[in-house]
Amino acid sequence: MIPASAESSLKFSDRIEEYKLSNNLKVILIKDSRSPSVVSSIWYKVGSSYEYEGITGISHVLEHMMFKGTSNTQPGEFSKKIKEVGGSENAFTGRDFTGYYQKIHKDFLELSLKLESDRMSNLVFNENELKSEKEVVKEERRLRTDDQPISKVFEKIGIQALGMSGYGIPIIGTMKDIENINTDELKKWYFNFYVPNNATLIIAGDFDIDNTKELIQKYYGKIPSRNVKELATKKDYVLSYNDIKVSDKVSEPLILLSFKNKSFDLKNKKEVYAMELLLELMDGSSASRFTKNLVDTKKIALNTFISFDSYSREENLITIGGSPRTGINPNTLKKAIFDEFHSFIKNGLLDDELSNTKSRLLASNIYKFDSVFYQAMQVGMLETKGFNWKLLDEYIEDINNVTESDLVNVAKKIVNDNYIYSLIEPKL
Repeated sequence: MIPASAESSLKFSDRIEEYKLSNNLKVILIKDSRSPSVVSSIWYKVGSSYEYEGITGISHVLEHMMFKGTSNTQPGEFSKKIKEVGGSENAFTGRDFTGYYQKIHKDFLELSLKLESDRMSNLVFNENELKSEKEVVKEERRLRTDDQPISKVFEKIGIQALGMSGYGIPIIGTMKDIENINTDELKKWYFNFYVPNNATLIIAGDFDIDNTKELIQKYYGKIPSRNVKELATKKDYVLSYNDIKVSDKVSEPLILLSFKNKSFDLKNKKEVYAMELLLELMDGSSASRFTKNLVDTKKIALNTFISFDSYSREENLITIGGSPRTGINPNTLKKAIFDEFHSFIKNGLLDDELSNTKSRLLASNIYKFDSVFYQAMQVGMLETKGFNWKLLDEYIEDINNVTESDLVNVAKKIVNDNYIYSLIEPKL
């Protein structure tokens, strides 16, 4: 069981405040005074799912260019100033968001707000800087995707299952599109999406609320809002369940089973949380069924894993994968994975298995929320995807409300749905 004191650590209601500036910048303040530091982050509602063929990767390229100077700062000056006061900073691009953050001593929060607000409205697009940065991004793609067999196959699965639109678009973009992105396209993307009314500012940590509100108004209040346009048109596509089989630089075979999964909304959240619990039951830890049965007892698999995003703004994928032991046919492992789901549907849960699975899942989340940075990231992710941070307050109750029959229902969807089977074999 999760003790009441631990449960309260996930509750934000008593220490969070949210409001909007007159330009519709959403502000969320999270108080956590255990350390004299703050995490300041800004989230823009734009990522790869907003792109279209021809400019894939533009959100990620723009993320890189945000460090290349404004009308008030030189290239690299942002990072240098944060580092000089003992802070750290970084950025990230996802399917639904692009985010920037600084971890800094509370005395230097104003510096963070001043620098971040400056690049919301005063970014400079230098041709030479863009040319140089595109080479950096291309190398990043080579290292993370083109030279990584699993990443390449995941990219193929996404495009085959979801089309070259929305969640099917690779976050980093295609090599061709990265090469061809120009300053005019970047300016258009920046001007359309990098506006206060398309952003959420999150301050988490040890700070004075009244003073912080004054600083936020000082640096962000005068930035004008603008209408945000949808620049991508969703494409219709024909779903293909064809197998994907490749030979590549892997030490042992790897199989992937990819299933379509619906987007998250409040009407189906119980089903989503049931799926989250089912996947925890199957492969969440060393106590899960795949590890105990397929790896340890039957010795069919070397390892197994599951890729799943609970909070998905669009239709996405659940991927179950694993590597068979030497001498085991990949099809044997595939059958064994399905057999685990069929066995659960037929025989149900063992004694205390549901409560133990819930406890593992909830404990994992509670430990993560001990980090102020993780708190800011979770709130930012939910808000920018169009959900609400209050889901975090409800999470323990929602998980505890899931029943065995709920797990059986989502398990039936997995075994009854079509799927894409992918096999990566060692290149001879």
